[in-house]
Amino acid sequence: METILQFINGIREFWGKLTLSAKVIISVSFLIVFLGLLLIIYVGAQPQYTVLSAGLSPQEVSKITDVLYRQGIQYQLGDNNTSVWVPLDQRSNAQLLLAQSDLPVGRPIPPGWELFSTTELMTNQWLQNVKFMRALQGEIQKQLNAFDFVNDSYVLIREAKEELFISEQKPSEAAVTLDVNRPLTKQEVKAIVSIVDHAGGANLHPGNITIVSTKGDVLYLPPQAGFASLASSKLELLTEWERQREMKVMSKLRELGVRGTVSVSAKINFDSSEEIEEKVSEGTEISTSTTETTSETTEKPPEGAPGVLANVPEATTPGTTSSKETTTEEIANYEPSRLTRKKKKEGGNVEKFLVTVIVEGDYQETQDEQGNKQRNYIGLTEERKKMFQNFVMSAVGEGEVPTEVLVYDQPFGISELETGIPKTEEMPFQWRTIITPVTVAVQLISILVVFLLLRSFLRSTVVEKKEKEEEIEMVELPGVSKEDLRRQEVAREVARISIDEPETAAALIRSWLTEGEE
Repeated sequence: METILQFINGIREFWGKLTLSAKVIISVSFLIVFLGLLLIIYVGAQPQYTVLSAGLSPQEVSKITDVLYRQGIQYQLGDNNTSVWVPLDQRSNAQLLLAQSDLPVGRPIPPGWELFSTTELMTNQWLQNVKFMRALQGEIQKQLNAFDFVNDSYVLIREAKEELFISEQKPSEAAVTLDVNRPLTKQEVKAIVSIVDHAGGANLHPGNITIVSTKGDVLYLPPQAGFASLASSKLELLTEWERQREMKVMSKLRELGVRGTVSVSAKINFDSSEEIEEKVSEGTEISTSTTETTSETTEKPPEGAPGVLANVPEATTPGTTSSKETTTEEIANYEPSRLTRKKKKEGGNVEKFLVTVIVEGDYQETQDEQGNKQRNYIGLTEERKKMFQNFVMSAVGEGEVPTEVLVYDQPFGISELETGIPKTEEMPFQWRTIITPVTVAVQLISILVVFLLLRSFLRSTVVEKKEKEEEIEMVELPGVSKEDLRRQEVAREVARISIDEPETAAALIRSWLTEGEE
């Protein structure tokens, strides 16, 4: 108890020796620390809420809140009054209560392939197809809900009827509505389109998928043409072609250590065309018919008029003359073979690239009459220009027409030619690399300096006041004897010991009291 009292007295004495400014600083610092501790305690005492059920209708929200209110469980509504939140330590009890009351627990899970876990007696093919589409849409929704940026999703697929011929087949269509918690990047939108495309059936393509958010923002619309599946407009496609080629050439120039700039212009043909080539050949023989015709002719010798002897040469033998002729005709029937080739040319093909490259030429070092080195710009030779031209052409590639490459040389460091001393460009890079460490170091040093100044200020305030008190006490009054001065010195020493070493002072006082009693 005595130690506590001595400690309190020491604090009072220390506080009395402080100046007004030091008292204000210490009081404000103590108040800030105290308020901070109170804020931490208040925040830590608040219950941590978690989702109990989400995606609820107003009727379900009313029933769930009524059950929680009757059981004395705190709750909060979120997501525009479509979800119910409860304290984390009471979630299990709330889930049991909702399950007993046959109310939805957690986020609603769309039905998937589990629809086929039960068999119905009264069913037909049409009902089976409808159930299949419901299960397929549910599985796609489950995959989309697995993303951390998707709160909920709804997928509707209109399946096209299967046709016998591919040319008559119509594509399926899909509409996706997403409840997202943040803006999506292009890669994330492409991932969603790819999931719906691959899981939505053979007749579903990215050109027939529409994705919107619950806020009405369009995330993905089908492109107007097949060639623009990666771009929503012709201008974006053209810009992408040019940017990609420029970055490729610049990357190659940096690898060579050459400074330069590149400009690429692409001419793209956005027209679509279709060519049909038809070729008919002999084909396969399907039937053969043969016709044989025989004709026979008989001729009598010449005779005169009746009753008159004919004037026939004596060497002629009387009698008849006959001749026989046979003709054969063979007819073969063939089924003609018809070959039809359809060549469809989509738009978006590059007709020609026009590339302009400006690179820094070569330098030549010379010495003047005084022996000073000078750096003179000599440009590029024709061989070097031809080398850069072939290099750029191979990096850019060709369209339907050979690529046209223009190469120019120009000195980039104009100031270097004036002074003759090349200037380095490493300083900006070094400043960029050390700016963050320097900033952190300056902040730490500033905090340390403020702390030391405050500490020295407080110590100097206490020491000055103590020195003033000692000076006042050391003033010798007229007529004071040496014994009085000795007593004052002993009193100061006792006061110092009581402040600096309270335990020693207490032991000394107890010993004095003991000696007085004896």
